[in-house]
Amino acid sequence: MRLNSQRTALYKQYDKQSMNQRTANTLNLSNVTFSYPGQSIFNNLSVAIPAGVSLIRCDESRGKSTLIQLLAGKIFPQKGSISLSELNSRTDHDQYHGQVYYFDVRSEIFDQISSLQYFAEVQKNYPDFDSAMVPALIAGLGLTPHQDKPLYMLSAGSKRKVWIAAALASGAKITLIDDLTAALDRGSIEFIIGQLITLASDANRHIVISHYDTLDRVPFASVLDI
Repeated sequence: MRLNSQRTALYKQYDKQSMNQRTANTLNLSNVTFSYPGQSIFNNLSVAIPAGVSLIRCDESRGKSTLIQLLAGKIFPQKGSISLSELNSRTDHDQYHGQVYYFDVRSEIFDQISSLQYFAEVQKNYPDFDSAMVPALIAGLGLTPHQDKPLYMLSAGSKRKVWIAAALASGAKITLIDDLTAALDRGSIEFIIGQLITLASDANRHIVISHYDTLDRVPFASVLDI
């Protein structure tokens, strides 16, 4: 699938649901065009992302973070549309955005509260938040010694673990994690891979991660190379 003369996107879909089910529960990008001043990022990109765990794969500075933000409804296509269950990220922004978990790791908005307090805040906003997952996520990511500390006291890697744990537990229909393994230790990466394998069969969620390479063993519903 050609994006433009400078960019090729290869889309692989392994979904086995019926066509009607895919249409009803697919995160759709239709003719999406987006550019920054002097730099074209996407040109008429059309992709159907099925439920499950999907991967955006590319090298640095090739557009994966931009695509994550487009899916989050943080920015909007200059042409085309992004939608889930007929909710458009622009025209139905509040309803669409209410289905999205995305956190900008550069933000300091929650720095004064602890990990446990942050999870409580997330639970307020996501009705399908799975509180039963939290103890295992905290233990598996090595956050137990830090769970009561204000987030500003945590290292960059530990803060990322908090955002990822919240993302996995959120139950959000659109769950977005940019640059999944950045600043993480190998043990935490292996733990997250295990969580993604478990969540891959969830037919009600679209968990979209970005990474520079394929993560071994994760049964991706789709892979988008950009």
